[in-house]
Amino acid sequence: MALVGDLKDLALVDIIQINCIGRNTARLTVHYPTGDGVFYFQDGDVVDARFGELSGIDAVYQALRYSEGSFRIDTGIVAPIRTIYDPWPNILMEGMRIIDEERAGIIPTAPGFTPPGATMPTMGTGTPSGGVVRAINPFQTLVNDLLKIRGVEGAIATLKDGTLQAHSNIKTPEKLGMLIAFMVYHGGLAAIPARIGMMKRVAVISGQKKLIIFDQEDFLAAIECGSAVRYETINPYIERAFRKIQMRRGPTGAGISGPLTQF
Repeated sequence: MALVGDLKDLALVDIIQINCIGRNTARLTVHYPTGDGVFYFQDGDVVDARFGELSGIDAVYQALRYSEGSFRIDTGIVAPIRTIYDPWPNILMEGMRIIDEERAGIIPTAPGFTPPGATMPTMGTGTPSGGVVRAINPFQTLVNDLLKIRGVEGAIATLKDGTLQAHSNIKTPEKLGMLIAFMVYHGGLAAIPARIGMMKRVAVISGQKKLIIFDQEDFLAAIECGSAVRYETINPYIERAFRKIQMRRGPTGAGISGPLTQF
């Protein structure tokens, strides 16, 4: 199964971490404004890279400078040759160090590199001084993305049993998480005899507030917004947020929500 996306949604730093932490074997192809880059992962390591005339670890360092482009990940494809032997955390830390020192004027900019207009991705999942790269919490990223949508006032993500994974601007999130799981479970039971299909999305309106719950098969998410907010206007941005977490969690991640059922 191939995953496609945009570096504006998922930076190269994040893609490398996701595939290495997940010990994936895959080929990553990135279409940059200046040309294509190809990267190979094998059993949790970056083993080969090609970018323009560069190969190996230098290709990775150069590619880290770009934040614009589209990508495709094809799983199960083995690298034809191994050109990289450094541990992936070292590669990322060294690559970001080089970029930081170039920006500060400590070292000259790499020959032939003209920075694009977009900003560089930051390593929000590690600290250069500490030398430690931590795993990404995709649920927190999802919550953050949902909160960026105009009209959304709060967001929460839980497991199917209501176990809280991430939240923001939610009062008593643990209690709401259990309530969401309860509603989805019993709503699903009610849908069986009614033969109305799977319940994938529920909207609950109370006064001037609206709670929209999404069943993403292996996790649940919900947003709080004003009752006047029209779902049709925010739906494209919500779907984009779910596509992003799908890419972060790999090919087995949950899909996008289905038709709306209101109670």
